[in-house]
Amino acid sequence: MSSTSLPITPQAFAEALKSLPLSSLYAKGSELRNSIAHLQRSNDELARYMAEEAPDGRDKDCEDAIRENEEVVVHMRERIELLKVEVEGRGQMWSEELEMEVGIASGADVEPVGMEAGNEVDGHSEARMTAEAPSTGSRRSTAGNSTEQNNDVEGQGGIYL
Repeated sequence: MSSTSLPITPQAFAEALKSLPLSSLYAKGSELRNSIAHLQRSNDELARYMAEEAPDGRDKDCEDAIRENEEVVVHMRERIELLKVEVEGRGQMWSEELEMEVGIASGADVEPVGMEAGNEVDGHSEARMTAEAPSTGSRRSTAGNSTEQNNDVEGQGGIYL
């Protein structure tokens, strides 16, 4: 086995998405956005360290790490786009924009209902906001990480992306 693993190609990723339930697609999108947020925070901390602590404001290791993180973020965003294409190809709405706006202002499509306890990631507790569509009264979780969704993947013998 190689000491470095290569990520799945975008084509293989898109093909694998076809067999997953919608709940898993939304969960994967949430997971990717969470990972992107962690990488961006890491890059911010590295840049702050270089500006405040590094001699001459430069540190080759930090610069390399930032550059690598930026490349990974680009690939993750491509995967989110592939998820969006798959979801919309099934005639469903990709709700990333909606999820990011919940509770901010409009409230026209979704009204915030409350917070639910979420999963813990890297020692940080993640809360999911539940939202209620005014016309239907139906609720959904904006984080897409419910136990039910995780069981969907496990119950299928699963393709883990």
